[in-house]
Amino acid sequence: MKHFMHIAVMFLSLTVISPSFAQAGKKRDTRIAYVLKNLRLKADVQEKFKPLLEAYLKELSDLKEPYKALKNELDDAIMTNKLTAEQCDQLFETKQKQEDKEPALNRKHYAKFKTVLTAQQAYKAMKLSDDKLE
Repeated sequence: MKHFMHIAVMFLSLTVISPSFAQAGKKRDTRIAYVLKNLRLKADVQEKFKPLLEAYLKELSDLKEPYKALKNELDDAIMTNKLTAEQCDQLFETKQKQEDKEPALNRKHYAKFKTVLTAQQAYKAMKLSDDKLE
């Protein structure tokens, strides 16, 4: 009976948590498909590049997550224009930390992209990765 209860609790927690993970995964898959489609790579190059692109987009998403989470947490205050000075500072600092780390992440992955792509393709991949899709 205890075993069944543990499984039931795990299942319920997964059904509550999984929609947000599924949505993030779906968005990332859409972005990957968009980049690969627009790069028009040969199959063998695409096979080598796709894991690099996936890793880049995952790291980028992880980097942006603290700001997104804080923004979601403060969404009511933002929408009603009732942020406290402390909340404004917190949002600003969190966003700055994110933006400070992005150039190093981009340089790191641009270099990795160039191990399987030409410089022109790697540059285009970085640009396409940043396109607004919605």
